Amino acid sequence: MDKVEADGTLALLPGGELDRESPLPLHAQIRRRLMSAIAAWPSAELRFPTEESLSDHFSVSRMTVRKSLDELVRRGYLRRRRQAGTFVEFGKMEERFTPAMDFIDQWAGSGRAISFRLLAFAHRPAPEADAVALDVAPDLPVLSIKRLRLAGLVPVSLDYRYIAPPFADAVGRRDAASGSLLDALRRSVVMARATMRIEATAAEGAVAKALDVAAGEPVLFRRLHYRDADGRPVMSGHSFYRADQARYVVDIPIASAATPERKTKP
Repeated sequence: MDKVEADGTLALLPGGELDRESPLPLHAQIRRRLMSAIAAWPSAELRFPTEESLSDHFSVSRMTVRKSLDELVRRGYLRRRRQAGTFVEFGKMEERFTPAMDFIDQWAGSGRAISFRLLAFAHRPAPEADAVALDVAPDLPVLSIKRLRLAGLVPVSLDYRYIAPPFADAVGRRDAASGSLLDALRRSVVMARATMRIEATAAEGAVAKALDVAAGEPVLFRRLHYRDADGRPVMSGHSFYRADQARYVVDIPIASAATPERKTKP
């Protein structure tokens, strides 16, 4: 990478000096700044700054920079091309809303198979909004599931799901740890309707930590609600998605309508 190119890409990094008095190691501080740059990286063909240029930029040793870069490569944010340099791994997945609601299969078909890290599986009262959605009393225990979805080593979403008591036995711990909750429910419930609401929000606290993003970074928030063929609420919940890893696509037919008659001038 020549100096002009290095200067241009270094300008994409967050500014400010590293805090050498902080208990957070320098390589971790650098990694956070590089992740912020990766999230806004403009092109898959634009090379990432070299170890040498980053070392000069942050006034640290190349070994410190290399430790940061190696971690980002290991997690899947960067990739190294022999004799070409280091590049940002652009892998944003399009989740398409279809009647099958087969998001896990969609990821697998794209070459980025999803795995799960089960964080909670217990019967406890649901948050107020989900208790209302499931039409259960606020103090009534429901099956509560919390899990992290990953594509390789990269966290994709943090999911919270609440399943109404009449249907909780359909989902076991093994189902929650390894696959689609919707598929597990379908073994004994005729699922008929899904309602989704999607909006932007900021990652904070435990969400930012779980998704491996800086606090305040934008994420996608999806609230969901499923009903069975009799209209009974089955599952409610929400997810936080990393905005650099997923986006949603809705492709629907447009209802035909008669072409309005045009009025002619007298």
